[in-house]
Amino acid sequence: MDFNKPISIQTTSSAYLEINTLTSAIAPATPLSGYIVDSITLGAAAVRGFIAENAQRDGIQAAEAFFGSRDVGVIVQVFGSTLGDFWDKLDALTIANVPYPTAFEADDGFRKLTFYSPTGVTDRQVYMSVRPTALAGVRVNKNMSQGATNKGFATNVQLSFVAMDPRKISVTESTQSISAGTTTVSYTGNYEFYPQFILTPSGTSLSYVVGGRTVSLIGLSSGTAYYVDHNKATVRTGSFTGTLAQGKLSPSLTTGFGFLSAQTSPTVVVTGGLTSGSIIYRNAFL
Repeated sequence: MDFNKPISIQTTSSAYLEINTLTSAIAPATPLSGYIVDSITLGAAAVRGFIAENAQRDGIQAAEAFFGSRDVGVIVQVFGSTLGDFWDKLDALTIANVPYPTAFEADDGFRKLTFYSPTGVTDRQVYMSVRPTALAGVRVNKNMSQGATNKGFATNVQLSFVAMDPRKISVTESTQSISAGTTTVSYTGNYEFYPQFILTPSGTSLSYVVGGRTVSLIGLSSGTAYYVDHNKATVRTGSFTGTLAQGKLSPSLTTGFGFLSAQTSPTVVVTGGLTSGSIIYRNAFL
């Protein structure tokens, strides 16, 4: 994480509270107004999966394994140039960490925590989908109300979150055209991401393979765009939130909604007539 660049908490669908505003050199005698992220802790993500002991044999039996949630801790230094400014900053930080605000009811309270992740080439801006697990803890003392006002006011605040999954996901969304046959996707993440597809068939059936899984669509209307979301396992018309069209999935030929991964060749193989098509994805990292 790059502590010299913006770190933000999403407050509405399009607005963010910047919690790392004071990134330049700080003069000790200057009253400050803003926030500094002092540290961030990315907790371990426990592995979930079936494990059972073998009866009268060595070892165990096991099935698929998956990562669970991930705890995220953030310590923010809050600065106010006046006592009123100090409490305004604290109030803004507190209200940004309500666990289930109206703006995020559809996402069960989860919102984006965005930051920059350095690499050897450049910094990439990523986010984690998080929800507060506690109201922000604040400790103030008498000196903050009766101290030297020309030096401003400050305290540390502990923020606690749970991440919906352990991935750091690129803020930038990528869209790439696909056609009948094989298309190589310019995926640069190091972990799995479930993409979305917009497909306009030229016939009544269409199938494609991504991540080793096949999605087969039948009973299609030629020239109609179909929106396939691999994360939600849905097929819709009109948009990704439009009318459900799950009946277009062939239950006998569809083997699952695959994902993009750097561990396998990130390709899409389309069979059938396709007037136009595109894949929408974000790069994901652990």
